[in-house]
Amino acid sequence: MDITRVKVVTNKPTCTYLAVNVRGNVKYGIVTSEPLLSTLTPALIEKNEDALETSDFILLDSNLPVPLMTKVLEIAKKHEKQVWLEPTDIDKVKKVFSTGLVDAVTATSPNANEFLEWAKLCQVAVDPSVVNSADSVLELIEKEKTRLLLNTSLFVVTLSNKGSAVVYRNNLGQLEFQSLPPPIQMDKIVSVSGAGDSFNSGVIAGLTHNKTVVESLRIGQECARLTLQTTLATSEAINSQLLK
Repeated sequence: MDITRVKVVTNKPTCTYLAVNVRGNVKYGIVTSEPLLSTLTPALIEKNEDALETSDFILLDSNLPVPLMTKVLEIAKKHEKQVWLEPTDIDKVKKVFSTGLVDAVTATSPNANEFLEWAKLCQVAVDPSVVNSADSVLELIEKEKTRLLLNTSLFVVTLSNKGSAVVYRNNLGQLEFQSLPPPIQMDKIVSVSGAGDSFNSGVIAGLTHNKTVVESLRIGQECARLTLQTTLATSEAINSQLLK
């Protein structure tokens, strides 16, 4: 593993996370990340601008402080890079809007509650019941596409056992709307923790290996399916063979 860009902070604890699962669902999540994240500065991002400039995709996590997110998005916009935003949490969705550079985000994957908050920040009035089905979400996005999609070319709303609502731009720049079924039957789920990250990773891996959006979504679904069947953060069964 190449660790030449790893920054070691000796006086702060490594970020840790504990999930309390009840019948496969995360009931509580306890995280310790703020002490370490607070030591990071925009200067650190600038120092590694060349890594962002040469990347295929920039994955931006909303746990990061707003100044760091701002600097990443500035660099991404400067070099015309694709940015996948991981909203992380309903209370952290607003961070990317605080940067004033949300238009630099080209892909995102909010869950139901994060999507409702996203819509609110886009000043779109939404009945919370809209997230009861993927089709309802797709209908809303189609109606309010200019305000909701902003500059994204891939927008995935994950709805747990109701599947996912996906909107993406095809090669002609036209919007495509697609609903995906749940990756696995609910009674086979061991833990949902890590499934969203596994899905995102699978989709990004597919896109960076020149797969179509539909093929990449299929890879993401398979990665999520595998992780849902384990208590691990990501299933050990996920490997490069899924790209073939």
